[in-house]
Amino acid sequence: MSLRDFLAFSALIVASFAGRTLSAEEFNFYFKTSPGLERVRPLDGPVTISVLITAADGRPVKEGWAEISLHAPKPGRFFSTDFPLVEGSRLAEMRLPLRLGKAEWKYLFPIRGEYHLTVDLVTADGKKAGKTFQFYIRENKQKWLYLGLLTLGLFAFGFTAGRIFTSSTSSTASRIAACLLIAIGCLAASLEITAAQDARRKEYFGWLEIEPATVGKPSRVRWKLGGEGGAERPLALLTLTMTHLEKGKTVFSIERLPVDGEFAMSFHFTDGAEYRVTALANVGRRTLRTEQILSVTGVEPPASAMIPAITFFVVVIALGLGVGRWSKRRKKRIKN
Repeated sequence: MSLRDFLAFSALIVASFAGRTLSAEEFNFYFKTSPGLERVRPLDGPVTISVLITAADGRPVKEGWAEISLHAPKPGRFFSTDFPLVEGSRLAEMRLPLRLGKAEWKYLFPIRGEYHLTVDLVTADGKKAGKTFQFYIRENKQKWLYLGLLTLGLFAFGFTAGRIFTSSTSSTASRIAACLLIAIGCLAASLEITAAQDARRKEYFGWLEIEPATVGKPSRVRWKLGGEGGAERPLALLTLTMTHLEKGKTVFSIERLPVDGEFAMSFHFTDGAEYRVTALANVGRRTLRTEQILSVTGVEPPASAMIPAITFFVVVIALGLGVGRWSKRRKKRIKN
């Protein structure tokens, strides 16, 4: 290859990379929550999530769609979260129209950890761009307080048991301690599942279709608008709300979303409970309400999620038992 051909080839490669860089920087992606992330805690309350997409000159994208995908934090190294089956799963997937370059919805974060929010832009003229945001949700301070109190209580229990059974034979004390540890393990492993289902559907022009929901995998949620006699479906402003009935909290909500006859999304119901899914569609001067009560099937957490916690509690009790026995024997030696 001659020097001239080499320079031409190098210039072509540089131009190719420069073109890719300009294409990637053609749009700006912004992400924020209300309240701010530093104040957000799991299951504390619904959070307003906003995504703003602008052109390189700062003007919002006028027409386009934002394809949203939210992924839960990956499993922790030792302690699992309140919902082990949710860890590392896809929580929500939807396609929202941009209004002045903005897409907004409400969501109740279920667990602590680092979330991944992927936003893919598709403009009206076919241009595409995307960005992934990573953000961390801290655990509720009360959970750490409860864990500390429980750990202290288990240690005190082991300490007291150690002092009481020190005078007994070693085999008797071991049997009693083993029985207590097994009882605690069985209690920690128990899981109460409530299953009840009541589905209702109002006819009119709109209806909901929800796949049977099971903890651990997303379900398809679909709302459709129909007209009499095959009439053309007009534009509707859809407000879709999902509420956890036991907690009385909104887990997901979008308001006045422009829908051309149909809206579908994937949503992960994170625990085995009953949810109310409500759709309000404004069509002209009419408001169409569709509601369905969904009973989510709970699934027992895997052993890998329970064993570390049970092991930790067993170690704390054993440590308290050992300290109690040591303190009782030390007291006897001092008296002698």
